[in-house]
Amino acid sequence: MAEVLIINYKTMKIYKIALIVFVLAAAAGGYFYVTSEINRKSPSMADSPEDFEINTTDLLDEYQTNPKEADKKYLGKIILLSGNIKSLENSEKGFYTIVLGDSSSMSSVRCSMDNSIALNVAELPVGAAIVLRAECTGFNPDDLGLGADVVLNRGVLIKTKK
Repeated sequence: MAEVLIINYKTMKIYKIALIVFVLAAAAGGYFYVTSEINRKSPSMADSPEDFEINTTDLLDEYQTNPKEADKKYLGKIILLSGNIKSLENSEKGFYTIVLGDSSSMSSVRCSMDNSIALNVAELPVGAAIVLRAECTGFNPDDLGLGADVVLNRGVLIKTKK
């Protein structure tokens, strides 16, 4: 009987050590995964090659004509977009959105700018012709008669046209 208790005690000790090693390894793996995700940076639009080059009017027309096909084509893709500034919006936290489109139309392309890149968005005049690069993230159809919006994110100003 004494030998059975010694074996069980040794076996339990091995299980406890294995459990402690497993928990420590899982905690270390979780820590490194979380810190790598927190510190992960999205590639800059300034250096990313664009998938499409288009102007604001044509992009809006494609989305308003056939939103599903336009989503298949543009959603998640990088677009080099040219157009005129309809308005500039600045959030309380200092994030800028450039609204592009024809001032006579309710529809527009809304581009949230990448604030990690120093740019003088606030100094851009309404009506100025610009070229920017951004990722297409969706379309808000005109359900209430307020105009449709194509939504772009992480925008980078490439140039202003005269």
